[in-house]
Amino acid sequence: MIPVTELRGAIPIGIALNLNPIGVYIASVIGSTLVSIPLVLTYRHVVQFMREKNIFTKLLNKIDQKIENSMKKMKAASLLGIILFVGIPLPTTGTWTAAAIASLLRMRVIEAFTGVFIGNCLSGIIVSLISYHII
Repeated sequence: MIPVTELRGAIPIGIALNLNPIGVYIASVIGSTLVSIPLVLTYRHVVQFMREKNIFTKLLNKIDQKIENSMKKMKAASLLGIILFVGIPLPTTGTWTAAAIASLLRMRVIEAFTGVFIGNCLSGIIVSLISYHII
């Protein structure tokens, strides 16, 4: 659940400690995914607070305008985008960043959660295979 490392750090550490790899994978995916719901909701409140206090108003208005202009395209691609964003294990492409993106895109919580879950499953598989030197 910790930002930056998330399951990308938990799986290699669990494997290095000779823990059950399936248990490590399941615990890492669940732990990294569960944090997405409160994060999406928290980020929404932070953005609302920033609007009320006129903090980063120009940036938020610019993001809103982009979303309004391409809402249909973005909504259709947002779930797949979150899955791929989380699923490819690169630095800063985990649950925390995906939750912020989902908040900015005004995705429904269940869609954000689903995208993060599937992305974490994919990322967990890739990280596990890398940890075992298979890829």
